[in-house]
Amino acid sequence: MKNIIQYLKCVFASNKYLLFAIPLIAFVLFGVGLYFLSSPVFDGIINSSSIIKSDEALISTSRLRDINWTVALVIVLPFFYLTIIPINFKKSYDFILPIKTSQKLITYCFIGLIIYLYNLLVVLGLNYIVELFYKQTYWNAIMEAFDRKGHLYLTIEKDSIFYSGKNALQYFITVGIFLMFFPFYLVASLYFKKYSFLISLALILTFMIFGTYLGSKIWTGNSNLISNQTYIFLYKWLIIFIPAVLCYIGFYFFLKEKEV
Repeated sequence: MKNIIQYLKCVFASNKYLLFAIPLIAFVLFGVGLYFLSSPVFDGIINSSSIIKSDEALISTSRLRDINWTVALVIVLPFFYLTIIPINFKKSYDFILPIKTSQKLITYCFIGLIIYLYNLLVVLGLNYIVELFYKQTYWNAIMEAFDRKGHLYLTIEKDSIFYSGKNALQYFITVGIFLMFFPFYLVASLYFKKYSFLISLALILTFMIFGTYLGSKIWTGNSNLISNQTYIFLYKWLIIFIPAVLCYIGFYFFLKEKEV
């Protein structure tokens, strides 16, 4: 474990810029996404002073949907960050370090997980900021607008922008998805050094499309007749899980082969 910690320190010490680059890039893309994908939410932030004066606008604001597209930032951005870190197994001197192959592979996984979780926390924080803004700015005004309009039984739904941060907590379950996608990135960065990010995404999408196509042929539209949800869940993810395990094993033997 000591070797793994030292290796991690070595990698991140030479990439300190990630501490600032990750939140900066996430913030910029979050803002761009709000503008293009959730323009009503963006307008609610920019034009709050005028919206709060109109009961109709307030009631319309209460119906704004959650910005659940931010899950894409959680899953995709870590692979982009990983591409701007010099991949250590491309350097010949890395193979003479006093660290076992298994420890090296575990270290790569830890590097991916640390970047993934840091990015996740940034995106989660941005979701909470939006939620806090809407609650502080509109919540009481909307309740009063409901009363004035006689909407005694209307309420703000749990999937609205007013619960954006709380709803984003479910993004933590995507850690498992990342760990299944990560070996595809490792293999892509090994064989396609210049375009590892794009090719790893292509590999992931290919397996997902193939799995969907295979599933449509096996179930022939009758999957709703199966009551065992655990079986259905395992079936959907085995098409990714098995190739992912094979990629991990193959990458391990690549590192083993390069050992001095």
